[in-house]
Amino acid sequence: MSNYRYWLGGAFVLAVLAFIPSTGSAYTTTLLFTMLISYALAQSWDWVGGEAGYINLAHFAFYGIGAYGFCLSLLAGVPIILCFVIAVVATSIIAFIVSFPLFRLRGDYFAFATLALLPLTELLAFNFHFTGGADGVVLPPKYVLFEAYYIAIGLVGLTAITTVWLIRTRFGYALKALRNDEEAAEICGIRIFPAKSKVLILSAAFASIAGALQGWQLSYIDPTTVFGLDVALIPIAMALLGGSGLLWGAVVGVIILSLFNQLLIVSLPILQTAIFGLLLLLIGRYMPGGLLRSAVVRNNKWIGFLGREHDQFVRATVSAPTTDNLPLPKQPVATGEPVLECRNVTMAFGGNVAVDDISLTINAGEIVGLVGTNGSGKTTLFNCISKVFEQKSGEIIFVGQDLAGARRDDASKLGIGRTYQIPRPFSDLTVVENIAMPLMNRGDESASLADSLGLATQFAAYVGLTEHLAARADSLNLQQKKALELARALACRPKLLLVDEVASGLTPMEVRTFVNHIRELRDEYGITIIWVEHIFSALAQVVDRVIVLEQGSIIADGPLADVVKDERVLSTYLGSAATEDA
Repeated sequence: MSNYRYWLGGAFVLAVLAFIPSTGSAYTTTLLFTMLISYALAQSWDWVGGEAGYINLAHFAFYGIGAYGFCLSLLAGVPIILCFVIAVVATSIIAFIVSFPLFRLRGDYFAFATLALLPLTELLAFNFHFTGGADGVVLPPKYVLFEAYYIAIGLVGLTAITTVWLIRTRFGYALKALRNDEEAAEICGIRIFPAKSKVLILSAAFASIAGALQGWQLSYIDPTTVFGLDVALIPIAMALLGGSGLLWGAVVGVIILSLFNQLLIVSLPILQTAIFGLLLLLIGRYMPGGLLRSAVVRNNKWIGFLGREHDQFVRATVSAPTTDNLPLPKQPVATGEPVLECRNVTMAFGGNVAVDDISLTINAGEIVGLVGTNGSGKTTLFNCISKVFEQKSGEIIFVGQDLAGARRDDASKLGIGRTYQIPRPFSDLTVVENIAMPLMNRGDESASLADSLGLATQFAAYVGLTEHLAARADSLNLQQKKALELARALACRPKLLLVDEVASGLTPMEVRTFVNHIRELRDEYGITIIWVEHIFSALAQVVDRVIVLEQGSIIADGPLADVVKDERVLSTYLGSAATEDA
């Protein structure tokens, strides 16, 4: 019911906006037109900045490219509709090209690289003959304010619909996963570069339409007005002020800063750019989450809904599971056939050899303990198997397939699931969303978003997280985060499960429960397991054999009872106390 109210409210606002030109006030229409364009720019920026977590300071460059593409096409006599198409296509192609070098960078480096695109595009526009140089592009005089205004209303409606679509689709969830942890996102089966490239192109396309509309309405553009840094940061400031990543953040930021900008133009035009720069600094320092995330707004019963995070929408839709059985096919243990073969695998970081010429075979249906001192290469070997690292030499064969050159998402989709020694959940997503992530990224076998969330509740119930389905992952304690990681790994539907010290820090009762899970996963679901663990009493209850690593090499491989008596294991790992106990 609330969704219908939102849609009806949005339709009412657009209807009111459509009525404004009939009042005959050109100033009001022009001001609202500017605000509509600003919303399209701020919201489309937030798809990259708020959803994917990449601060794109070159967003306004796409606005400028769209403006030039439209105006130059119009001057060449191209029909108006095709001018918009040309602007979008040209901008999208450029966005696709620049995505290759840009998305090799992250964080501040990405932001600085995108910032450099603004003066670069401005310089090119000044120096290319076909752009008109410093004189810019002048369109034939024609009053098109009202036509541009109505198209801008349509653009705003489409921008809002696209934003809601991003929030509630698998693609949008992939972006949220990237924002939190790109490596963990790949382990869940997400192809990160295509996702980043697509959202940048989508964002650029909307910015190009905004630029085309404003260039058409003004009948004149030049490099400074469409690429200048003094105007480029304003839409970003709007998104950040309202609350980046919030449905209403750009709306509130646009309204406040557009009116504030009009005040500055009248009162302090010389200091306009400096004041906006100062505003950005103050937002980053004192309100990094934006105005709508402040306690004043969230605790207000009238406007508190404006600051709702996406997990609050999830909380309203997720229901408790009807069973705690895993939604995995039960199958008998297929013993004997190799699931994993490592042949002379070596991994080095500079001069430090973390995995040194390791050869091992893990057969289907085995539960193998992997132990060793800290720094012995256990996690590095896991990283090689799951393709977090590409080994320097050797071969890794998984169910008969050589993993050389495979990506992390490839390994996940083939059937390799893993946990991390230090849990790496998607912190600002809920428990059920974390577990649903691999379910909706299985390639041709991907489930819908609704089905993924439903199945995720069953995985959560299996590891004891039913009471925390709608809780954000960053609100869980360490043991709960480890349980969440196990559930997410199982949601990858693995043939081989790599478990990295999940039992450490658990109570004896919790350890027994976890050991029972490990046994059940093998006996009931046919999953082969490699378990890194330091708690020998836990390993002794379930493992078929133990592999011991020391300085990147295997020093023992066999039944636990034999391994604990091995002289090299005693001297390097267990110590003299084990000798006495033995």
